Amino acid sequence: KAARANYDAARNAAGYARLAAPRDGVIAVRQAEAGQVVAAGQTIFGLAADGAREVAIALPEARVRDFSVGQPAQVELWNAPGRRLPARIREISPAADPQTRTYAARVALDDAGIAADGLGQSARVFFQAAPGGARLAVPLAAVQPGPAGGKALWVVDPATRRVRLAPVKLGAYAEDSVPVLEGVSAGDWVVAAGGHLLRAGEAVAPVDRGNRPVLEPSATPAPGRAARER
Repeated sequence: KAARANYDAARNAAGYARLAAPRDGVIAVRQAEAGQVVAAGQTIFGLAADGAREVAIALPEARVRDFSVGQPAQVELWNAPGRRLPARIREISPAADPQTRTYAARVALDDAGIAADGLGQSARVFFQAAPGGARLAVPLAAVQPGPAGGKALWVVDPATRRVRLAPVKLGAYAEDSVPVLEGVSAGDWVVAAGGHLLRAGEAVAPVDRGNRPVLEPSATPAPGRAARER
């Protein structure tokens, strides 16, 4: 019985010397050479399996609650700008990376035809805003103290060019911006810098980054522009 047990153990160990791919695919990386002595469990080959492709991304710690497995997305390859492919989040890591403080995630492409594209390409991933989630964000410098200890933004009236203090409800702070949950809409002009020098009702001259005027007295603002005191 002992000899038979030793024989079974040796035969089982010898079976690990035979490398069998779990499915059809392409060898993407080789980490050992012929004649090299390897340890048990050491990775020898990396296999890129045939089938749907995935995009590896990192989700910021402050926004990870805005994403969920199965959430729709769109993928745009760098070598095919303007062509967006349907996709979905397949996996989100349960723990953040200890160095980058981001959550690893994988976005699986729905279009099987993408399998013909090469591996290792760079891509951009687009998501729709989650229902009820934050759709706007402003620079941290735009946030001002509001009434009753809250927060507020200076909003410019395009007709009079005068500012008013609009109380807002903010989301989780990011490195250089913060989402706005309530208080302003996408068409409002918000003072992005110099708000600590303003007073309610004061007139300002909206300018762009090159200090050029961007709003005539009778003009209607375009969504997404910001204003600051000249």
